[in-house]
Amino acid sequence: MSTFAGLFIKQIEDDLSWREAELAILRKEVISSTPGTPKHITFLRTNLAMIYAHYEGFCKFAISVYIDALEKRNTKRIDLKWKLASASLFELVCSLKDEKETADFLKRFLNEFDSALEQSATFPRPDNIANLWPDLLISWLDRLDLSHNNVSENSTQLDSLVSNRNHIAHGKKLTISTLPQLDEYAHAAKIAMHEVAIGIADALEKQLYLRKSRAMTIFGHATDKE
Repeated sequence: MSTFAGLFIKQIEDDLSWREAELAILRKEVISSTPGTPKHITFLRTNLAMIYAHYEGFCKFAISVYIDALEKRNTKRIDLKWKLASASLFELVCSLKDEKETADFLKRFLNEFDSALEQSATFPRPDNIANLWPDLLISWLDRLDLSHNNVSENSTQLDSLVSNRNHIAHGKKLTISTLPQLDEYAHAAKIAMHEVAIGIADALEKQLYLRKSRAMTIFGHATDKE
């Protein structure tokens, strides 16, 4: 592993470690309380809210660290895989949509696109996300060319986790009443968090964000094979 990649991977590993340690401590509070009692229900609510908080917080943090790493390498967009280059062109694409005349659109596109490809890539960040529904997480992972199979497979549990967290935030009655039910949410969140961590670590270690060859640019863009 390169020193550069290792610095960013360690940030992600350290963040994941303390979050998992905190969740383990909170789970013990549920175990120590008598099922069905007000104290037990309170601990279930607290744990579920914290499971969501760490799921959202970690995923947003890890994605931001990955973006930091990509930007600090000062890699030109043309040297990135197409999905990443496309994500980096978000602001340009949005500004082009404002052009109402076809001629103006084409003129700006032809004048600015090649120049943009030769510039160092920058990316939007997930800072303002308030509800990290699984489909939203999947969209972020997809645009950064990261795996999301496990997130997809656990989308039902993750959807329910976000919904229940929102119910807690709005003072609604908790729909779970047992530790096994809570553990289902914790497992889904953990699987998602680990997939994000492993995908980013793998991409940084193996430089999977880079395209194989500039000569493949047009072919790769057209066929989505790079």
